[in-house]
Amino acid sequence: MNNVTITLEQARALDALAREGTFQAAARALRKGHTAVMHAVRAIEDATGLELLDRSGYRTRLTGAGERVLEACRRMLEAERDLARVVHEAKTGWEPRLRIVVDGIVPAEPLLRAVGDLGRAGAPTRIDVVSEFLSGVEAAFARTDADLMVSLLPPMTSGVVSTQLTPIGAELVVHASHPLAKHKRADSADLEAHMLLTVRGSDPRLELPTAGLEPRSVVHLNDFWAKRAALLAGLGFGWMPVHLVRDELRRKTLRRVDFTGGSTHEFRPRLVRRRGRALGRAAQALVEALGARQVRPRGAGGID
Repeated sequence: MNNVTITLEQARALDALAREGTFQAAARALRKGHTAVMHAVRAIEDATGLELLDRSGYRTRLTGAGERVLEACRRMLEAERDLARVVHEAKTGWEPRLRIVVDGIVPAEPLLRAVGDLGRAGAPTRIDVVSEFLSGVEAAFARTDADLMVSLLPPMTSGVVSTQLTPIGAELVVHASHPLAKHKRADSADLEAHMLLTVRGSDPRLELPTAGLEPRSVVHLNDFWAKRAALLAGLGFGWMPVHLVRDELRRKTLRRVDFTGGSTHEFRPRLVRRRGRALGRAAQALVEALGARQVRPRGAGGID
């Protein structure tokens, strides 16, 4: 096998061409001259002995070989970014970028306050916070290669360590005008006669007291704010974190359903990080804001 040498500059040129679609747009993205990008791509073709571009049409497109070489070039660029991150962290303790996925049910104020404090202090870390719900949290954690996640569900991803956070109280509620609000003691049959409101991505691992019900109809909503609106419209019953409906419960606009199986529940969020990926200064600040001051390995997927 002949050795093939491709420089990072050449790899960047091919990556930019694939992303931007034209040599001119790629040159603008790289802040280089048009001919410099053309020469860089041609140099890769010369080095590999492959035709990377289909130049027969109006727009330049990658050939099948070009797509495969592009994948290799992008791995080179990712390795370069990894090296830069390692060097930067070793010198300063600050990670260049931090991604965290948080379940939207978790109170956001402590985390957002910590992010704001880091920004005001001039922290160089770019922090990306993504809000998802229930099973969507771990899906986003895997899809984006995030560093941290706060999930209500036990993680199924391998190679992670999780730490229990402060539990979140929840109650089974309905609008004050709903028939279930009038029940002194509702049983499973009473609940099954009405519509259950739930958030898409709900999971048996939540261990809700209503898990075994077979209601007449179920509405899957996108998030807890949509669920709150549906409850206030009197459409059905459902579980809500107390901190999201505290005012409505105090005003008795929403009322707790007195269910024989249990009317209260505790969601138990977990802070999850990837095993072997050291936490930089920004990550440590967010960990402390979430109330998990120490995150130490203790067995695969275990809880500290």
